[in-house]
Amino acid sequence: MCLACGTPIGFSSVSRDMVPVREGSPDGRICRNRVDHENCNWLIPPGVEADYCMACATNSVIPNLSNSRNVELWSRLERAKRRMLYSVIGLGLPFAAVPGRPDLHFQFLESQRGNPLMEDVVVMTGHLAGTITIHLQEADDAYRHGVREAMGERYRTLLGHFRHEIGHFFWDLLVADVIDEFRALFGDEREDYPSAINRYYEHGVSENWSQFHVSAYASAHPLEDWAETWAHYMHIVDGLETARENALGKVPLSGSWDERVGAWMEVAMKINELNRSLGTPDPYPFVLNSTVREKLSFIHRRREAWRRVSAVPEGV
Repeated sequence: MCLACGTPIGFSSVSRDMVPVREGSPDGRICRNRVDHENCNWLIPPGVEADYCMACATNSVIPNLSNSRNVELWSRLERAKRRMLYSVIGLGLPFAAVPGRPDLHFQFLESQRGNPLMEDVVVMTGHLAGTITIHLQEADDAYRHGVREAMGERYRTLLGHFRHEIGHFFWDLLVADVIDEFRALFGDEREDYPSAINRYYEHGVSENWSQFHVSAYASAHPLEDWAETWAHYMHIVDGLETARENALGKVPLSGSWDERVGAWMEVAMKINELNRSLGTPDPYPFVLNSTVREKLSFIHRRREAWRRVSAVPEGV
């Protein structure tokens, strides 16, 4: 709802903009999750026969909403998911109806840690065959902060989880036809995944990980390096769009990817300094060295290649 005039508003996934919601509006209809739970602000596009918007339609499992705490945690998950999907639409990437690929789905699961009545002792956030699983407790700030401290992470957010996992979803779509180039940059994805992850958690990371990876976890396996770097690609694209819309410095509307990365580093430095002046942690505590920038550039080229082949107009 507009805070100035009280007019109901919603997000049009067609125009990627907030629009007034009126009966018979050409911009679409209200999603059922807004009606039933006040937990959606997206509209169902005109001509689409569905009860749910394209964001809510990706849900395959949601929490038990008879628990009021679950309602709040689910609401936080949905807000982060919608912001991520907003960026995906702007990038011109598909998450449904692509021949030969599974559609994107989300399941938000509880574990015994948050609900003693649940069968699953542990729920692992991850991606498998088009389904992204997010542990419901990740939406609990205290839980997430505790995990961040225990894992020695400087950054752990709901939005970061969604951006990381969607990177796994898009890996085969964007990399399959340039796999040798991928391996030259990220490593051989055929390396045994369970062994690599177990080694990472049991023995930690090498002292020189920061020379080659954007985060410590990126060093665990080439596929995790891709997903972590992909998440940062989305951080940069979305961050620059927000900075541009809010006049937070000189942000290029076009130009090379290197110029955009340079602009992002200027913006990130400013917001880090602002947070320090308020006594809060850096929101972007990362260094983008030349190796990481090369990986980011690879991702950008692959995204651009898909956009050209699919004849999708530039959205960001």
